[in-house]
Amino acid sequence: MSDKPSSSMKKRLNGFVWPIIFLVIGYLIYTMVKLSIVNASQWQELASSQQLRSTTITAPRGAIYDCNMGILAQSATVYTIYVDPVLLRQNIEDSVEAAEQSIKDHAEDPEAEIVEPLTLDGITAKLAELLEMDQPEIMNKCMKENRYQELKKNIEKDKADVIREYASENGISGIGATESSKRFYPENTLAASVIGHLHYDGYGIYGLEAYYDDYLSGVDGKTLIATDNRGNEIPYEYKQSYDAQPGDSLVLNIDITIQSALENALMKCVQTYEPLGRATGIVMDPNTGAVLAMATTYGYDLNDPAEITDPGVAAAINAMPEGDEKTEAISTAWATQWKNKAVSEIYYPGSVFKVITSSSALEEQTISVNSSFQCGREYKVADIPYHCWAEYDHGMQTLRDAMMNSCNPAFIRIGQTLGTQLFGQYFEAFGFTDITGIDLPGEASSIHVSVDDMSIVDLASSSFGQANKVTAIEMITAYAAVINGGYLITPQVVDKIVDSNGNVVKDFEPVVKRQVISEGVSAQMREILEYVVENAKSGNAYIQGYKIGGKSGTSQKLDIDPTGTHDHVGSYCAFAPADDPQVIVLIVVDDPQNGEYYGSKVAAPYAREVLEATLPYMGIYPEYTAEELDKIAVSVKNTEYSSVNDAKATLEALGLNVNVIGTGDSVVTQVPSSGSMKKGGTVILYTDPNSVAETTTVPSLAGLSLDQAQAALENVGLNLLPNGSAAYEPGATAGYDQNPAAGTVVYKGQIVSVTFHQQTVSSQ
Repeated sequence: MSDKPSSSMKKRLNGFVWPIIFLVIGYLIYTMVKLSIVNASQWQELASSQQLRSTTITAPRGAIYDCNMGILAQSATVYTIYVDPVLLRQNIEDSVEAAEQSIKDHAEDPEAEIVEPLTLDGITAKLAELLEMDQPEIMNKCMKENRYQELKKNIEKDKADVIREYASENGISGIGATESSKRFYPENTLAASVIGHLHYDGYGIYGLEAYYDDYLSGVDGKTLIATDNRGNEIPYEYKQSYDAQPGDSLVLNIDITIQSALENALMKCVQTYEPLGRATGIVMDPNTGAVLAMATTYGYDLNDPAEITDPGVAAAINAMPEGDEKTEAISTAWATQWKNKAVSEIYYPGSVFKVITSSSALEEQTISVNSSFQCGREYKVADIPYHCWAEYDHGMQTLRDAMMNSCNPAFIRIGQTLGTQLFGQYFEAFGFTDITGIDLPGEASSIHVSVDDMSIVDLASSSFGQANKVTAIEMITAYAAVINGGYLITPQVVDKIVDSNGNVVKDFEPVVKRQVISEGVSAQMREILEYVVENAKSGNAYIQGYKIGGKSGTSQKLDIDPTGTHDHVGSYCAFAPADDPQVIVLIVVDDPQNGEYYGSKVAAPYAREVLEATLPYMGIYPEYTAEELDKIAVSVKNTEYSSVNDAKATLEALGLNVNVIGTGDSVVTQVPSSGSMKKGGTVILYTDPNSVAETTTVPSLAGLSLDQAQAALENVGLNLLPNGSAAYEPGATAGYDQNPAAGTVVYKGQIVSVTFHQQTVSSQ
């Protein structure tokens, strides 16, 4: 019998072996296709990750400028210092080997230099010194197993250069520095709630920084560096860079000068009346919607947003023990001070809203400027009594007088002439049922009674601004429509966006949503509101030589305090010139303290102060009547370094008295050196270089008549600047809003500004 396999056996063997061979070959082919084609990108990425080191180049963030290209926000190049722990330890191993070899070389050749090896302790100690960090913290990061450990951010270039030079001189390739950006705000707190700030990761989280983040942030670049199997960088030709694309910059409508005037006025307001709900203000061009200034006080320092700036809040938090309650209080304080009250909080507008009710009724011709309205002190709607704020009956009034008196019963009657349907239509037309669309984040929506749900009682409350809660930006935008010819315009903070070369990327033109009232009715409203300022004689924005229109508002926060005895909001909205409005100002003071809450008292003086600073700056100058010229305060001229005789002649020609102290021939110091004061005041001229100006304490003028106030100031060597249209009227007395405040120590000759009010006539 043959021991060779038979053909049948071979066939059976082949039938078993060849399928296995084909399977193996098929699997190999499948694996090769999968590796080289299907999953090629995955393996290429893995290879690249082992052979390439990637470094991100942060794109420079775009700047933010005011309308005159003054810098409000900018980014500067800083550096992040990092270590590659794996490569650093390899550097140390290599240096130890080099040191050992140098010892051997020295043994053979005594002139050969012995190299000191690098040590991790020595390297981390040096880095701790240069970076002003704790060495154990750096040591811990250098012991990690990954390839990147960040040591410190925001290092200035000079310090980064020192660190890179140290690494280069010692042959350390495991220490590096990458470029990044740091945001700086040169004006610190100015327009803080509008500009906003960045998250620690570099993106905007508040204000314009958040709203326009996509434009400002740019596109990061990247550097790819080839490395050998030990992580060392391969020469330059293997390095590839993708440049970062700088972010675009914003050019605002906001003007630093006007913004400063608004913030200074608001700060005086909160220092005087300490509003528990803070104060906010807006300055706007009523014809274009351009926001010239917007502020909330207290604001915060954009360079240090974590600092709590409200001194009362900060003191209360500092007094709290450590724990969850304190942590929550800090978070609440941050959220409050970072919030833009002008767009993100709602309030009852009160009597300022009466301009909306009256203009709507005039447009529908349900009333005329000559219509008469009874006050009666009380007016019932569905058996619910509504009272006038005044303790006396205004009697029968025209529309002008009803607006001047801010008579609630009169405006309830005006609202009734419209009815719920028409009132609701105009409420919507003036933009109160929707957000304004201003280019800022977090705009709140109003809370209002819908037309379908509005009862006659709701209509009564709504007609004088006590039923619906709106934002300040909604109120000033609607008010602007009343006086600009009737056009509702979208408010706009940013004027244009430009790229890093100054080319315009986007230009924002005024957006007119619709015409709400006719130009004729708008003209009538301007005349009525100018009448209010000219004739109210108390608590308004009257400025000698200017045509000003305005209306105060005082509302009760009935949703917080149903009794209406506490928690008020005082506001004032003014515009100028009244016959051709170029600027409109709204001041809102939320829950003022210290015994005052009427808008005519807590807000009007500061609206006037903003206009006093803004109008001349805008090139709008006063024009005086003959009667005003007799009463006008004079502008003091600075005569320092002039001869005494010339100085006296200059000042006396202005109707001022002059008191010369010293025996010199020329003026060394003048008090006051500038400002405005009442004619007949005294300017002190010091002629001795060694003279020390005398000081005195400012007395309280509250409740004094004009003559009494002037006498009180003259008695201590100070001068008076009377404000308000009531200043020269019989029976007018000084209010509490004097500047400097009573008790302040000042130089003799300084000017004290105070607003005079009528005791018998006031308004909300």
